[in-house]
Amino acid sequence: MYESFAGPIALALRRDNNPLAELEAHPDKSGSGLDLGGQPVAAWLAGLRAGLGLVEAHLPGLRAELDVGLALVVPVGHDRERHLSASYQEAIGTVYLSLHPSALTLAEALIHEFSHNKLHALLEQGPILENAWSPLYASPVRPDPRPLHGVLLAAHAFLPVAAMLESMLSSGTSEVEGRLRQVARGNHEAVETLRQHARTTALGAPLLAELMRLDDRFRRFREG
Repeated sequence: MYESFAGPIALALRRDNNPLAELEAHPDKSGSGLDLGGQPVAAWLAGLRAGLGLVEAHLPGLRAELDVGLALVVPVGHDRERHLSASYQEAIGTVYLSLHPSALTLAEALIHEFSHNKLHALLEQGPILENAWSPLYASPVRPDPRPLHGVLLAAHAFLPVAAMLESMLSSGTSEVEGRLRQVARGNHEAVETLRQHARTTALGAPLLAELMRLDDRFRRFREG
């Protein structure tokens, strides 16, 4: 059973047929089983719509992409303090999110996991990095060492988050400045790791060049 909450995008309510959802590589999670977290469906719909509203206000182009590339949000619990999310290359078009009281947190999560979906779709065309899976490197967003594939996922997902925060800041939402600086510094760490160590394929070279260009755009926030 599903509930549409934004055009073609639906919320899963009773089951998810992705067998990989119970597998987990993140040390702070234990799978992504469907769980409304004791919250009413109305609360989920309102929260997701509020998050999408921020995306539409500040990244209208990406919001339009969501209607094309995102089909299903699977709920994975509720927590007022932290947020959990996931996506799987084998389930392009689906994201897994927990409910959080902050519309900004939900907007970030939607952008983040949809960006993973976009990268997963590109990977269907072939490899991006020749050394994607070994050795391991420090990650700006994970406590555990990650292969360069994971570092790439992080940079690719958080650069559009930085773009949304930058738009919010220019629109007078000054309280996002600290978060923007944090994201910009983490992005730079990830992009620098890729610049120094990644061996890109022909498919991956223009992607890494674009990530480096975007990282440079936020120089003033990471250095201030």
